[in-house]
Amino acid sequence: MASWSFGETVVARNIARSDGGVTTAIPMICICDDDDCLALYLPAGSRWLDNYNVAQGDRVAAVGQMPPARERAHLERTWTLPVIRLYLPETPFSAWLFFGPDWSFTAWYGNLEAPYQRTSIGIDSQDHTLDVVADPELRWRLKDEDEFERRLALGIDTPEHQAAVRAAAKLFVERLSG
Repeated sequence: MASWSFGETVVARNIARSDGGVTTAIPMICICDDDDCLALYLPAGSRWLDNYNVAQGDRVAAVGQMPPARERAHLERTWTLPVIRLYLPETPFSAWLFFGPDWSFTAWYGNLEAPYQRTSIGIDSQDHTLDVVADPELRWRLKDEDEFERRLALGIDTPEHQAAVRAAAKLFVERLSG
């Protein structure tokens, strides 16, 4: 099993549940890698690859209409704000800490996803569309709920899968709230 030392580059990839294609590849810097947590730093200005290039306002309509992940071209993007990502073993989400340009803490983000798998270059996971966003005072909301519900309506997700994802959202909020 691969492990990383402080300062090493770790590539976090999202693997499409539909066809196993890589949808995003984001190089990050290892802060800590031990049995309890893999902590990664994503500096502002980092370049990364993304092949799910749909404007936020068009994402619900795009559900079920996109070509398979393996057939889409990757575009290079630039990450705009510093983020620390925390990956816990066998946990159905990663916790992201967002910071402003002045390093003031701005938000928690629960990226609901399959537990990460280590690879020779980094980690792979599968995003589950629905996410949790919480401000510094821990007021939270679900993000992309319309897109998530459309996946169920089209039969892309099963009711059981969506119930498990909603349970992961609840777990994230419980852990966040302490």
